Amino acid sequence: MLDKIKRELTFVRGNFLVLVLSYSLFSFSSALAWPFESPFIESLGAPPFVIGLVGFTGSLMLFIVRIPGSYIADKHGRRQIIVTMTYGVALSNVFFILAPNWVFYLVGVILSNLCLVYQPALEAIEADSLTPEARGLGYAAFRVLPQLPSIFSPLIAGALVGICSLNFGMRLIYGISLAVGLIAALTRHAFLKETLKEAKPITLRELKFAFKDSLHEIFESWRLMPKSLAFLTASTLVIAFTDPFFHRFGSLYALNVVGLSSVEWGTVNTVNLATLFALGLFLGKAVDVFGRKKALIFAHLIFTPATVIFVLSRGFAIFALVYALFAVASVLFGSATAALQADMIPREKRGRVFGSIGTLYVLVGAAGSIIGGALYENVGASAPFILCIPLDIAALLIVLFGVEESGKRET
Repeated sequence: MLDKIKRELTFVRGNFLVLVLSYSLFSFSSALAWPFESPFIESLGAPPFVIGLVGFTGSLMLFIVRIPGSYIADKHGRRQIIVTMTYGVALSNVFFILAPNWVFYLVGVILSNLCLVYQPALEAIEADSLTPEARGLGYAAFRVLPQLPSIFSPLIAGALVGICSLNFGMRLIYGISLAVGLIAALTRHAFLKETLKEAKPITLRELKFAFKDSLHEIFESWRLMPKSLAFLTASTLVIAFTDPFFHRFGSLYALNVVGLSSVEWGTVNTVNLATLFALGLFLGKAVDVFGRKKALIFAHLIFTPATVIFVLSRGFAIFALVYALFAVASVLFGSATAALQADMIPREKRGRVFGSIGTLYVLVGAAGSIIGGALYENVGASAPFILCIPLDIAALLIVLFGVEESGKRET
């Protein structure tokens, strides 16, 4: 039994291990901050629509930088841009610590997202680190193993906010995020290895043309995209649109509408992370054993009724159950989607194709953020979440009738 487990986890070494360690650090700090991020921005003078606008602006910046980022990942390599910009992401926390109002906070969001130019390189190096037969388990491991240190982060955050107040507690949390982010950057700097065989050094002269050249490459990659991958992308874009509804406004809904305390809300998020950790690797292995498409369908079949319960629930216990279901659906959805994409995309094109898909994902998410804010403020607090239900059904139908697993999996 032990030998079998060792064989299953042979990919846990090298770059994979470096990424998991750095992801663990970022997961710990982000799980501290995100449950109370929107209430903190609200305390800085931002109404729900402006909170959506903050998310929209950050996503728009990320959309812009992902275009040259995907080009750089395939031409100039993964490591250099990942290491350099990880320091920038960490240092952007200074703006959150010092923010006197939501405008100053927004500056930090913009800078943080500009530094995420390395995302396509990160996605490419993930795919490079996994063999085709272990992708379901591997992608689940990328999403699950880093959650171990963060399981109790929401509880800690809830206690800090309850004891120190929302304002001081969140500034303390962003200080922790700054320190943890710098440790993650140093870890990547010291141990991450390049995976592109002919990586060329980045020069300022070439960067001037990167945006134009990368746009051409992205359009070209879409033209050559297999039909099944195009349908898969369409279904993920529907989910990308609804993601900000929960990320930006789930906390406001739980605290202001349902009436959960800060400790109860922190506990709900801890239940989410604990479920993710407890079941994630088994669900990832199921993606490899039973198939990517089946796992994707099952994810939608969990998420839709869970959203209905979310809208109807008015108590802590039901909310905790809903977020446990969300954890199961998210692991299945993320692992199956990423595995399908890696199966269909050749190694030498992964930076550009992952970059183009991720760029659209970010753009659609930006629209979802601002539309979610408008719905929450002007139609009703439950309106964004009710809209998720028919949209998820539409995404499920796209998967059912448009997505097919590849017979030949790219290495």
